[in-house]
Amino acid sequence: MQQELQVFEEETNLFWGLIILVCASGGTFLLAGTFISVNWDMLTFRQVAALLLFLVSFWGIFKLTEPLYHFVFRFEDELLVIDIHKGTDYLDTHKIVVAEIEVLKFVPDAPRTKKEALFDFSRSYHLMYRKKHDPAFHRILSTKSPEFTLKVDDIADIMKFIQNRNPNIVIPDEQANYFNL
Repeated sequence: MQQELQVFEEETNLFWGLIILVCASGGTFLLAGTFISVNWDMLTFRQVAALLLFLVSFWGIFKLTEPLYHFVFRFEDELLVIDIHKGTDYLDTHKIVVAEIEVLKFVPDAPRTKKEALFDFSRSYHLMYRKKHDPAFHRILSTKSPEFTLKVDDIADIMKFIQNRNPNIVIPDEQANYFNL
């Protein structure tokens, strides 16, 4: 039986990569020839606009290089222990009694529309569990980041990992079929 499961946050850098490219290119275009012209001014509209575009570009570089979440799932006796790291920094540990987990499911924050895909990489989907004698569902991976995203395969691996320890856990048929559980 697998002793430990490591899951890494899915990288979502396309947006910031595009912002960096557009802002750096736009800033460079606005500054082209600005400092070598005969009518050189210390502060023109083009220079201020270029500076703003470069600032957005540098902010994008910081967002792009921000460390991603890393989760380590393991069992200690009857506890599911989830260590949460961001990059190499340890953030928190969550502990859940495995025998108390009754249902595991993957749900969106808001109900899906009729034409929306069943599972996508939307940030609004979360892996949830329900304890016995508790009608409410709780997130297994609660992070402070609203931009947190996992791959569908990682969610399936987490569900399999937990279900291997407690085979009595119920997973909705639609999701069990989709994840081959």
